[in-house]
Amino acid sequence: MGQKQVSRERLLQIVKQESPELIAALIESMMDHTELLEERLLKAEEAKAARDQVSLLIEEKVKLLRLQMFGRKKEDRPEASDRPRDKSQIEALLFSQSSFPTDEIRDQKGIKLKDRWPDLASKVIDHDITGSELASESLVRGLENPSESQWQELAGAFDQVTKIQIIERSYIKELHRKKKYKLKAEYLNQVDEKEVIITANGPDCLLPGMNYSTEFVASIVADKYISHMPLERQTREMESLGLVGIENSTLSRLCALAAASFEPVQADILKEDLLPSDLALHIDETPWQIMNKNQKDGQMWVISNRCGSYYFFEPTRSARVLTERLYGYKGPVVTDGLASYDKVLSKAGISHAYCWAHARREFFPLEDHDPTVTPILDEIDELFRIERKAQSFAELKTLRITESSVVLDRLKALLVQEFPNTRDGDQKRKAILYVQKRWDGFTKFLNDTRIPLSNNEAERTIRHAVMGRKNYYGSGSYSGAETAATMFTVIESCKKNDIDPRSYIVQALTDIAAGREVLTPLVLARKLRS
Repeated sequence: MGQKQVSRERLLQIVKQESPELIAALIESMMDHTELLEERLLKAEEAKAARDQVSLLIEEKVKLLRLQMFGRKKEDRPEASDRPRDKSQIEALLFSQSSFPTDEIRDQKGIKLKDRWPDLASKVIDHDITGSELASESLVRGLENPSESQWQELAGAFDQVTKIQIIERSYIKELHRKKKYKLKAEYLNQVDEKEVIITANGPDCLLPGMNYSTEFVASIVADKYISHMPLERQTREMESLGLVGIENSTLSRLCALAAASFEPVQADILKEDLLPSDLALHIDETPWQIMNKNQKDGQMWVISNRCGSYYFFEPTRSARVLTERLYGYKGPVVTDGLASYDKVLSKAGISHAYCWAHARREFFPLEDHDPTVTPILDEIDELFRIERKAQSFAELKTLRITESSVVLDRLKALLVQEFPNTRDGDQKRKAILYVQKRWDGFTKFLNDTRIPLSNNEAERTIRHAVMGRKNYYGSGSYSGAETAATMFTVIESCKKNDIDPRSYIVQALTDIAAGREVLTPLVLARKLRS
């Protein structure tokens, strides 16, 4: 018989003796033993909690370190989410659609297409059957006296094949000889000059007498700032096509010339298109490398909304650089949480709203190991879902008052509830404080339909500059960075208004060379589609 069974029988014998002293002693012993076990259990739970906290902190630091080293992964929510695919980064179409979009067309399957880019040059080529081929077909089929007369054409019947041909870029050297004229001697006394010689006008160029056509300059600019092709790669391609001897420095000067020609357009995009627009302005910045050892790296800034985009370079990340460019603007501005924005915008009397996508990113890395942030993320995602329901700004205003305000109340309560469960220095506390300290700016969208939930407009826009930086590593100098900013302004403003950037650059530089007025992409789109 086991020890446990013996002890149990012994206890039963003591109880059956009905001795109060023995029963009292037994109860006291059992209470002491229970208290001891409870104490040991409490210590074990505290030790386990401490180990879990250390493990959580290490895991959190590893995740954040990995994020810093390898970049941010796609912000999809796990499969446990109510939605099969995360849409928190997709804002209401009201804020992102073009101000003057091209008409929609449909292909034969009824699929909507954008009539955005210029049509391909095309031609129709008819193929006929020769008489000998017809006679041969009669012979194959065993007809008597085979000939072409045994066949007749089916009127309007065709088999059709579409072929896409490639015409390689080629360079043609043109020698323009401008004739000279001399004033006849018998007329010199009328002009009181010894000799008068005039020269015929040559082709229109951005500078008088320059050796490169406007189309050539436009091609260089478009290849670099639309297709992100470094100038070194362009010169190698030119050499492969027979144009030898073009230096990178020459192409760089041509880019600077084109940008200088576009500077008035760049200024108009800011002053005439963006600042008077009826939507909030979005502002963001990204590092921009300067390869000149005597000049430090800086920031490529962007101010944008659906009317256009305005880029500019500054060797600082301080928001003070916005003061002059936003002078006179009284509408709202949406940014990330960079501290210097608030002081500068407040001083200028500009309403400052914060980006909910950035707030969400503060919590997102924690969800894998801290399920308490999932309700917070769900509420933020619900804000975006409500926005996407709106088909007009009037409907958006109603939805924000009736639905978004309720979500914000729940979200605020969640942040207050979770804050005591955080520690100094951990990411969760930082995320909660990021929202709480900026709550007024985060909630301004409720009463102002010009303000979207996120600053994704600026982040999408500045991605073009980021792609360029990856391909040609920034600029050689401050002037090169300003050239890039001007061209980025023109290109992204074209995209915002469904204008083909390459065609716009060619036509605009042609007009500039001829002394004609150049419209901004927004004004051109308004004119074309009015």
